Amino acid sequence: MDVRLAALKCLIKILEYNKFFDEVFNSCAEKVKSPSELKFILSGAVKYKITLDYYINRVSSRKVKKLSPVVRNILRLGVYELEFLKKPEYAAVNSYVELCAKQDKKSISFVNAVLRSFLRKKNSFAINEKELGTIGFISVKYSHPEWLVEKWLKTYGREQTEKICDYNNRPASTSLRINTLKTNLDSLLKTFSESNINFKRSRYSKNCIIVSEAGNVRNIPGYCEGQWVVQGESSSLVSEILAPQPGEKILDFCAAPGAKTTHIAALMKDQGKVLAIDISPERIKRISENCSRLGIKSVETITGDAAGLEFEEKFDRVLVDAPCSNTGVFAARPDARWRKTPEDINTLSELQMKILKNAAKQLKPGGILVYSTCSIEPEENEELINSFLRENKKFKPEKFKLDNVFGNEEFPGMLQILQSKQDIDGFFIAKLLKCSE
Repeated sequence: MDVRLAALKCLIKILEYNKFFDEVFNSCAEKVKSPSELKFILSGAVKYKITLDYYINRVSSRKVKKLSPVVRNILRLGVYELEFLKKPEYAAVNSYVELCAKQDKKSISFVNAVLRSFLRKKNSFAINEKELGTIGFISVKYSHPEWLVEKWLKTYGREQTEKICDYNNRPASTSLRINTLKTNLDSLLKTFSESNINFKRSRYSKNCIIVSEAGNVRNIPGYCEGQWVVQGESSSLVSEILAPQPGEKILDFCAAPGAKTTHIAALMKDQGKVLAIDISPERIKRISENCSRLGIKSVETITGDAAGLEFEEKFDRVLVDAPCSNTGVFAARPDARWRKTPEDINTLSELQMKILKNAAKQLKPGGILVYSTCSIEPEENEELINSFLRENKKFKPEKFKLDNVFGNEEFPGMLQILQSKQDIDGFFIAKLLKCSE
């Protein structure tokens, strides 16, 4: 299938029918010659929806919302290629006019007119802050929902908000965490060099490697041998802060798809017990598959609700990687910014507190509880932890350090990673100690 046709079909499913990006992309990836090109075009068009619609509305005789799904998304793709990918202008226009001819013959002249009008006029209508206001300007320029822009401006200020939005619009990097049960950094770097894999070492995690977009990650050397697992740099810090020890009993709530679970097992040298819980039977299967590929035997899985599931045995350490708004990982999840509402933040924080309180009951006195999210919203993070600590006097923040670019800095039990400051995915991690009776 032609990449532009595949991108159109995928874009309609994602933006018109609210299908998940990953599911849609994976269903089309094997049908095109270059899955990486499809992903690049598709993720960009999804991320820049607001900006693209703004441009189309400036040159179209009909508003975007009045157009058919086919025409609307042909124009989005065409304007995206012209404005952001800087493709040869008339070749790109002709390609999308031809695509329209196969999908909607009645709209050929309209699509041709809009795209050529955009080429003629695009330099005459810059996105204007005086016209749109600060919130509207940032929303249109960086294609983020206005309610989120307004929220971040209040929380982080303008400079950080624009940097966060800019980071979110970049192509996501692919981070691989080494499986230290099977290999080491030097050995894997040698394999990658010999295989001409473009990579760089992580500044934040001693066991992560950043590789250039490589299409299907299963084609990267070491996959079948279980020498690495896909895991973001920020995410990889969570298990390091948990700091599990060989022989311990660890409870991992909300564990799927298992990147942190398998990291915990590796840090324990696969000695001890890791009980991984997730509410989804399908996602639980992915934990088992990852453990099998990575050669991990210390992990057991249970399908259940982390907000209510209880155990007679108590655990040395508990990880709560809570369901969240995903506002720290918009770069990797192109459609996530369009799926959230202000109400979701409150609903999620209530669920997060339920899970956290339940997790606290499963911990031994003197044990460690780590709470993490891929969110940058205070209501889901430091505000929630502070509220928990006020109600649960047996717990207190546990200071920690990280052996990486953070240097010798000691964190007072909580760390908020921001895209705008660390230049990696946004993440929140809290480490709490349950005081002995």
